Amino acid sequence: MLSLAFVALAQDAPPQGQPEPPPPAATVPDPNYKPGFIDAFGRWLQEGRAKFQSNMESAQETFGKLGGRARDAAKDATGAIMALPNTRVMTGRERCEIAPNGAPDCKAAANVVCKGKGFQTGNSVDTVAEEKCPARIFLEARAPAPGECRQETYVTRAVCQ
Repeated sequence: MLSLAFVALAQDAPPQGQPEPPPPAATVPDPNYKPGFIDAFGRWLQEGRAKFQSNMESAQETFGKLGGRARDAAKDATGAIMALPNTRVMTGRERCEIAPNGAPDCKAAANVVCKGKGFQTGNSVDTVAEEKCPARIFLEARAPAPGECRQETYVTRAVCQ
């Protein structure tokens, strides 16, 4: 019997020097299988997840490129400003006057910030807006009526020459 098993093993092994035959094909799906709602819903979720992930990766790449461009532009602008003779960015806090059209006019405030630091002129770089309300509104613990509060704008940084 042992010799029969040896002969059977010898017949199953491919001859030396010849490639092995390919493995058997994958199992064939059952032709009677009909996918239902659960299968369709699962595929829909998987496709939606894949599309969402692809869109998020694309958006992340786009934002990364935009952020890099913005950084480069800021460096270029800073370099250009700093290359001007006697030009510096100074910090301070000066209230902007209201122009005849009702908008804040911060040119004079930027000049005041710069003159206080020993420069001749200035242009605002950064501003802050605040809402100023009378103290009685807070003491009465009520919401302000329209027109009771006013908005004030301050120059906080200016390019000075």
